[in-house]
Amino acid sequence: MANWLSGEHCESSALVNMLRSRDIDVSEPLVFGLGRGLSFLYWHSKQMPAPFLGGRVKPDHLIRNATRALGVELRESQTTSPAKAERELVAALEEGEVVGLKLDRYHLDYAEDSYHFAAHYVPCVGYASGTYTVVETQGLGVRTTGRESLARARAAKGPMSSRSLAFRLGDSAYDPAGLPAACREAVAETAHAFLNPPITNMGHKGFGKAAAAVRGWCDTLDDPAAAFSFLSHSIEDGGTGGGFFRSLWAGFLDEAAELTGETSYAAAADTYRGLAADWTRIARLVAGESDPAVLRKAAEEISAVLTELGQAERDAMAKLAGTP
Repeated sequence: MANWLSGEHCESSALVNMLRSRDIDVSEPLVFGLGRGLSFLYWHSKQMPAPFLGGRVKPDHLIRNATRALGVELRESQTTSPAKAERELVAALEEGEVVGLKLDRYHLDYAEDSYHFAAHYVPCVGYASGTYTVVETQGLGVRTTGRESLARARAAKGPMSSRSLAFRLGDSAYDPAGLPAACREAVAETAHAFLNPPITNMGHKGFGKAAAAVRGWCDTLDDPAAAFSFLSHSIEDGGTGGGFFRSLWAGFLDEAAELTGETSYAAAADTYRGLAADWTRIARLVAGESDPAVLRKAAEEISAVLTELGQAERDAMAKLAGTP
């Protein structure tokens, strides 16, 4: 069996598997970091059933950023025609390529998801007798699904969806000697984006928005228990690597420290492991909880922790950026 990775996060692990098919062996934390993966977002629109806290960069950008940093050509294709999408996929697989697919796993034959999420990624590694083989994240591993289910999943609509988006790797200029410079650039750009968000819902500014909003969830939301359950899942179990992606980022900083000799990166890695633990504590406060009184008390504590985390994460990124 091929050495496929069932990783922590869907987008970064999908790219790792695509790179392995080209004999480029890099770790998932390194891909996450080179992809400028760490971020923060608080979002709640009237069309959303629950508020959303995001801990990573926007969908699709991680793959784009990481391939650029590694010197690997990325080819993207989209279409509203399921038939065309399948023809292109089969042709690529027959040529021996591994194809990254963006889809809604809810529709796949093996899925047990109770919710829709149209920004999930899997590498498709094979096709035979009307069945596709994909590699999932930890806990699922290598799976198969039928033509019809894959077509529905790829064409799914909703927030963050695309039109049967597929990623393929082209020519490679990858040279491991370029990794130190790529790491420094990725750290600097991630820190700058976090410290200078385009809107107040993002980056370090978004923590204040989230802290204020969470305090009122029990009074303003139709189903606070569902919202807190989704929050807990989004932080710890939703393909984040634990600790709201902060553990993955810490792993990247460790590798970056080894590659560059920058001791500040190693110190920052320790800081982010502590921040990851704080995020995990938030998730555990409300995991599986539905009692209104308990949730109300937890909301106050979560709000306070988010306020502290906002300052702590700003300080951590400022040190990485070399700014006061």
